[in-house]
Amino acid sequence: MTNDCTAEEISQALFTTDPLNTCCKENECLDEYDHVAEAAVEKIACGASLEHALQQAISEWFYDGESFDAGILQPAMEQLEKAR
Repeated sequence: MTNDCTAEEISQALFTTDPLNTCCKENECLDEYDHVAEAAVEKIACGASLEHALQQAISEWFYDGESFDAGILQPAMEQLEKAR
């Protein structure tokens, strides 16, 4: 898996898979995951892998920095991998 995903690609993958069950698709909230994606891209730029960057960003934005079941990100990771 390459780390050259854009914030737009990451946000789209998260929107499509909605790992946090925010109902963003049903509510047409197209920018639901934009901040998470931007944070992930910043972490990637600092040397984090895409997977770790997404885990950190989700933790910060949705779990107050606490750990969570990172398995929920698998569908989004698979979608991003297929795009490459």
